[in-house]
Amino acid sequence: MKSLYLAALLACSACATSPAATMSDTSFVMADGSRAIQLSGWLPASPAEVYRTITTAEGWKTWAVPVAFGGGGVGSFMETSYDPAAKPGDAGNIMQQFIALIPDRLVVFRTTKTPAGFPNADLYMKTIAIMELAPEASGTRLTFTHEGFGKEPGFDQLYGFFLEGDAQTLEALQKVFAP
Repeated sequence: MKSLYLAALLACSACATSPAATMSDTSFVMADGSRAIQLSGWLPASPAEVYRTITTAEGWKTWAVPVAFGGGGVGSFMETSYDPAAKPGDAGNIMQQFIALIPDRLVVFRTTKTPAGFPNADLYMKTIAIMELAPEASGTRLTFTHEGFGKEPGFDQLYGFFLEGDAQTLEALQKVFAP
């Protein structure tokens, strides 16, 4: 009986130090009626490691895209592409601008250029992405808030697309740091 109790106690302590790689959805509606996607997940890495991964071109290539250029600080741009042969300035590239950075705690960016034909690109460029990092157990809690999905009809399509896409983003980050 004591062995069973000890095994259960050890199992519970392991859970306390390594939260499951699950994701929670706390999306919400702002006072003005616009919507925000908010997803949260635990990553088995320090806030500093996660911050480097989401603010550098080398980091983006581990979880988001095969090609990335730039980054560096507030106001800087990260140019990315899903095309492994892309070069800087290619028409199909995506451009994000970092609008706020607090090392190891906060990353805020917005998309300033989408590939040609991206549905509702003009509306999408009105949204911002916020990644908050907080130490938790032996890793980092990343809360990803994507806000600014207005009430215009085109925002409905974007919201549905990014609700799924942002979940995939968080899952990709969890895989980068998976043991």
